[in-house]
Amino acid sequence: MSGFRLRYFGPVALIALCLVTLCSVTAVSLLHQQATVTQVLRENLDSRRAAVELKECLTDLIALENARVESVAVLHERVRVLLAAVRVVADQPEEQRLHGQIADGFADYLRQWQTVPAAGPGHDAARGEATRLLDADVLRPCREFEQYNARRIEASAVTHERALGRLAWGMAGIGGLGGVAGLVLGYGVARGLSRSIRRLRVQLRDAAGKLGPDPPEIVLTGEGDFQGLHDEVDRLSGRIEGMVAALQQREHEVLRAEQLAAVGQLAAGVGHELRNPLTAIKMLVQSGIEDGVLPADDLRVIDGEVRRMERSLQTFLDFARPPKAERRPTPLAPLVQGVSELLRGRADKQQVTVRLDLPPAGVTVVADGEQVRQVLVNLMLNALDAMPAGGTLTVAVRPAKSGRVEIEVADTGPGIARDMLPRLFEPFASSKDTGLGLGLVICKRIVEDHGGTLGAANRRGGGASFFVTLNSG
Repeated sequence: MSGFRLRYFGPVALIALCLVTLCSVTAVSLLHQQATVTQVLRENLDSRRAAVELKECLTDLIALENARVESVAVLHERVRVLLAAVRVVADQPEEQRLHGQIADGFADYLRQWQTVPAAGPGHDAARGEATRLLDADVLRPCREFEQYNARRIEASAVTHERALGRLAWGMAGIGGLGGVAGLVLGYGVARGLSRSIRRLRVQLRDAAGKLGPDPPEIVLTGEGDFQGLHDEVDRLSGRIEGMVAALQQREHEVLRAEQLAAVGQLAAGVGHELRNPLTAIKMLVQSGIEDGVLPADDLRVIDGEVRRMERSLQTFLDFARPPKAERRPTPLAPLVQGVSELLRGRADKQQVTVRLDLPPAGVTVVADGEQVRQVLVNLMLNALDAMPAGGTLTVAVRPAKSGRVEIEVADTGPGIARDMLPRLFEPFASSKDTGLGLGLVICKRIVEDHGGTLGAANRRGGGASFFVTLNSG
């Protein structure tokens, strides 16, 4: 909308943006401090936990040695594992110093322990010396390591409390600054919205005036508000409804004119299709009257022309008044094979090879079998018409998506002309000299009445394919 231009509330939006940026920077800084303090506290806790576990293990080891227990190799290995864990968490110089002292003392203890004789007068003295080394050179620095981490945890806790206080005050300041920014931005938006509403009211009046015969005078007074905007929208809606009603009336008139034109075209097609057979019949009858007899060949011509008239009339009747479908589960394989056998004679005369690609298991569709047969006959006849000098007619049945079945009727003829492809399913559109242009229209309507689809495309290697999709049973 034009009211939201920078010249109306640019300074206000800039101030609000600065306040929002300041709030964001403050929040990020406080959160970063909080995250840093929390990380330090977590590291100190990990270091102290590792030191406590090591101290407890050393205490157990000393207790077992004082109790004259000889099998302490498991505790020795446990101390090694805990020393490695302490080395990982020791990130401060003091921690690293104490860890080195503990590791060196434990190494001295292990050397002393390995020199203890198995038995004899010096056994107890050597054991006692090893235990003394373990207590003085390993356990004592381990306790110092623990105390050092305890002091760091207390310092981190104090720092954490201070950071929480700063975070609380910072969040309060951010809330205040955010409120001020919201007020400033809201004021600017309200001002811009008010001016935009005024301009929109002018545009609505202008649009309403263009819809009517006498456009009203546009006067811009007062501040923009939603009530005035609603009134203008209501008035515009009333005029639009009137205009839509008039357009619908005109659309009905145009549709009726198109229907009348279609009826006239249909009548012209009927007249054209019936006139030629009637002319031939009339000439033969007149010739028979003059000669006093009608030969058998003439009677056969009359019979063929009458049948042609009957087929044309039936086609027009099917187009104008389609029969009601009686849907029931219908096996496709016998239906396709029956149509193939019906047209086998014509295919052999034209030297056309008919190939059927049927699935091994029976496929059933919910459809009117006679109407589906009519569709297949029409499509296969069209394919034969496209191959008067021979070729291959293929009918394939295969499963499609969403539980449907697809029937493809393909030929190796010249294919569908480019100008005919978009008008293929329009009434009276035909590339044949004697075609009515209604066969594919009737087929498409039958398939769509069954909830399916009918499409066509040219094949890459030459020829055309028609695809019929129906719901499987």
